[in-house]
Amino acid sequence: MLITLLACVSILYLLMPLVQKNMKKYIKDYCVGCGLCEALGKAKCCEDERGFLHPESGDEEWLSSVCPSGGRQQAAMDFGKIWGKTQAVYYGWSKDEAVRRVASSGGIITEIASWLLEHHSVDGVIHTCPDPDDETKTVSCISTTRDELIGRSGSRYSISHPLSVMGMLDKTKRYAFIGKPCDIAALNNYILIQPEVQNVIVVTLSFFCAGLPSRDAQDKLLSHLGCQKDKLKSLRYRGDGWPGFTTAVAMDGGVYRTDYPTSWGKILGRDIMKMCRFCLDGIGEAADISCGDAWYLTEDKKPDFSEGEGRNVVFARTEKGAELLQKVIQDCKIEVQPANMADIGCMQAYQRDRRASMIDKLIAAKVLGKSVPRWKWTSIIKYGSHISFRRHLSILKGTLKRIVNGKI
Repeated sequence: MLITLLACVSILYLLMPLVQKNMKKYIKDYCVGCGLCEALGKAKCCEDERGFLHPESGDEEWLSSVCPSGGRQQAAMDFGKIWGKTQAVYYGWSKDEAVRRVASSGGIITEIASWLLEHHSVDGVIHTCPDPDDETKTVSCISTTRDELIGRSGSRYSISHPLSVMGMLDKTKRYAFIGKPCDIAALNNYILIQPEVQNVIVVTLSFFCAGLPSRDAQDKLLSHLGCQKDKLKSLRYRGDGWPGFTTAVAMDGGVYRTDYPTSWGKILGRDIMKMCRFCLDGIGEAADISCGDAWYLTEDKKPDFSEGEGRNVVFARTEKGAELLQKVIQDCKIEVQPANMADIGCMQAYQRDRRASMIDKLIAAKVLGKSVPRWKWTSIIKYGSHISFRRHLSILKGTLKRIVNGKI
């Protein structure tokens, strides 16, 4: 039954026009806001009413080649595996208890980046940190010491443009890049055009991403917390525990907080960028190493979000990533354990389901005459067997409803 359904929807999708009639609209609709095009002078970008960046003019051929929604990076993906290409996979955490506590989960990315600096494998680490002028926003920064990395660690569930620094990098130096999966996909697509860039960005690290919340979502979060934006001193979305509380500190010293299931599940995660609804790689398959939350499971195999000691699931995606990870392990910076792939499917059910149901979302959008990312349906269909027939129907119906109601 499931195979028949998938075959039918695939034929329907194939019969629909795969080339967007209006490329400019396509680029605007599914821009990931990485900042690369504007940094390199390939486009002029502006913010939409929700705070998301997109090009309003530029080199459309270049944009369609580099933007992840153009699908060029699909050639490097392993569609035979729901968790993508994998050299090694572990559960892991930092052996430094302070790092493990302050980080979003286990502190693995912080430790790997720190190791790279301390062993002079890179001169700097490009990543995202809070905007000193507005804690609900981000800026791109380059850390050059372990202390800087630790001081800037933690999730930033807000709009970011980490590749905006690309036009300002010292080409005589080497950098590690930490970013969202889509940022790294854009970077890899750019390297296909400019191969010498891989001599500057020598390592890429990513984290599992479920979506980029809008500016309005930040305002709703502060309203829920009861903290006025103009009185906000600091805002921590995760960390200081695992998963940690979302905590706002006001200038007068007042502390306001809520738990992770509320801040993400009920507020931030409900209002995300359009491309995030059609994201094919929330698990960092494009990176050398990617990390997610290795949630402990309840008896019925559901993630347990009660406070605990942070733990990552760690994927070495490339040979380079696997070699680097082994060096960090051998240097006793992190603790690792064998990972159970079946359990990862329970810990990260959302990431599994969003890949497996992508064909349903594309069909829904095309039926209603909407533009879609240029994913290859023949590849995406391979993911479909990882969820049930009922789940496919539910997601198809839900996507149709959200589009009709203007929520996508």
